[in-house]
Parts: sequence; structure tokens; C-alpha cells
Amino acid sequence: MLKEKLIYLGETKVESIGGKPGPKAQQIFYNNSRLKIIGIDIGGSRIRALLSDLDGNIIASSREQTPRTGGRKEILKKVQEITLKLLDDNRLKIADIGAIVVGTPGTIHPVTGEVRVAYNLPEWNNFPLAKELSKLLKTEVFVENEAHLAIYGEHWKGGAINLNNAAAMSIGVGIGLGLLIDGQVYRGFNGIAGEVGNLPLQMPNSVQAETNANFEYQASAAGLERNFQALKSKPEAKEIIALANGEEVSAKLIYQCASTGNKLAIKLVDQQLELLSRGIASVCCITNPEVFILQGGLASALAPHLKTISKQVEKITLIPPRIILTELADLSTAYGALRRGIEKVDRLALTAMLGESA
Repeated sequence: MLKEKLIYLGETKVESIGGKPGPKAQQIFYNNSRLKIIGIDIGGSRIRALLSDLDGNIIASSREQTPRTGGRKEILKKVQEITLKLLDDNRLKIADIGAIVVGTPGTIHPVTGEVRVAYNLPEWNNFPLAKELSKLLKTEVFVENEAHLAIYGEHWKGGAINLNNAAAMSIGVGIGLGLLIDGQVYRGFNGIAGEVGNLPLQMPNSVQAETNANFEYQASAAGLERNFQALKSKPEAKEIIALANGEEVSAKLIYQCASTGNKLAIKLVDQQLELLSRGIASVCCITNPEVFILQGGLASALAPHLKTISKQVEKITLIPPRIILTELADLSTAYGALRRGIEKVDRLALTAMLGESA
């Protein structure tokens, strides 16, 4: 450990009690500047990355659009480009990195880092993501579910600091949920706890199939956009389409139009707020969080509606939580990835020190 400069020795400030001659006591100090950590969030719309030291001090960050064409090959290439640029810009080599942790949507095998099922990224099902990224980056890469890392980030740096029970829901292209229960991130027996997008909040029927009666299909940003497309022939839709200026109408634009009084936008937003409130209440009835944090690409658009959501949740729960917006913008998952990476290095260092002293 001394040879690798992961620890160093310094004189202890504790004075000798007996005053007897002998070697001076030395204290072991952990060299927090020796290695760096990279935390990456592969989202449906953006890839975010953070570089930190072992104290969690942010050295650099990066945000890039998630490639929409080219399938998983292009997404992996973009992650590689982002990582190498972080290294080059900060005069680092891969050997200077203690851990790389990646968050991604989907159900993740807790040991292998294989993505089993993911709806919001192309060619992501049954994909050995950890293995493929490790090959590309020439170092071991750890992969976890993005929502699990997000609540981890909130517990470390965000709205769940010093709390034992909290929930964080990411609302964007899809919907994910991270749970903090009794001070621990809850992953379930095979790592898929928090797949709240599959909540069957609407009854399937001849029109509403099982797959599109679930929470994510209806209440996500993509769901809101889909609902608008079904009504775009309405007269009120013309104003919204004009504001899109030739682009696809986004969920954020629908919220913007609702704030200026467009009746169709107001109707669509009200429907989504009610669905989100029911989803939040469903989680609260089971887990009883002290705080419920809203994150994701649509979080900023939801900010003016927190009181509305809180009132609706209060109506249908026994003891409602505080519902707040994340303090970490869109970086909750990346922060959680950093924290996991720091802990991995800490454990390896401790194991090595105990081995050397044995």
C-alpha cells in the first residue's frame, strides 16, 4: 500500500503517556488524491459523467446527447469518448482511476452487470454492458440500475442526507424509482426493486392492453408526448405544434403551453399530474418514506406543480411524505455512481491493509 502510494504514514499527535524511550508512533493516512473515480449515467436522452477524487470533490463533468441511431454500438462509443476526454483533459491515465461505475435504465444482474430488460435504450436487452465497457475502457467497469444509484446520490449529497427512509422517482423518457429503507438502498432479492414503471395503475381492456396500461407508458414524458400525438388534430394543438417549430412536440413544451393557458395542454398536464400522484401514493402506502424526491428530465417542468401533487397524494395516503425536487439537477445517478466507486476503492484499500498487517 505504501509502495502504491494509497496510504502514507505521519507522526501521531498523541503524546506518549509513560515518557519511555522507543520509536515514535505513526498514524496511517489514506491518500485521497492518489486515485480518481468516474461516475456515468447512461440515460434515455443524455449521458452524464462526473470525475472526482476519493473525497467526492468534483474535478470535471460532461454531458452529451445519447445517440439515437446506431443502436448500442454508438452508445458504447459515446461513453468511451466521454471517458477518454475526461482523462485527457485532466492529464490522467486509466491507471489513475480507482473505479468506474455506470448507471443505466433496466433490470441489472447484481453480480455480472448484465442488462436483462431495458425499454428506453436500443438493443439493451440481454446485454453484458459491464463486460463490453470493461473491454472498451481496458479496466473493470461496474454497472447498476440508474434509480438505485440515484437514491444513493440523494442520500450522499442531495435531499435524503441524514435520512433513513426516502424515495426518489426519476421521470423522463421512462420512470424509475430508488428506495432508501432503514438507511440502506433497497434492491430486492434479485436487484429489480423499484421497477415502478410496471405498476398496473389502469385496468387493461379491449383498447388498453396490459403493456400500455402500466404507469410508465401513461405517466412518463414519453407517455405525455404520446397522448398529445393522439389529440394533435384538435384545434388547440395547432398553437403547440407551431411553437415546436418543426420539431417533435416535447413534454416540456406541453407544460410550457399549459402555463400560458392552452386548454389542450392543461388537460394533458392535469392527467399526468393525477397519474404521477397516484403512482407516488402507491409507493408511499408500502414504503412510508419521510421524503419523496422527484428527479429526471421532466423534474424542472414539475417544479411549479409540487403543491398540486402534494395535495393529491395527501388525499389518498395516511401520512404523506414531503415531496421535493432534487437538489442535484440531473446528476443524482452520476453522484450515486461516484459514491459507489469511492466505497469500492475504500473496501479494496482496507482489505489490502489488513492483509499486509496480518
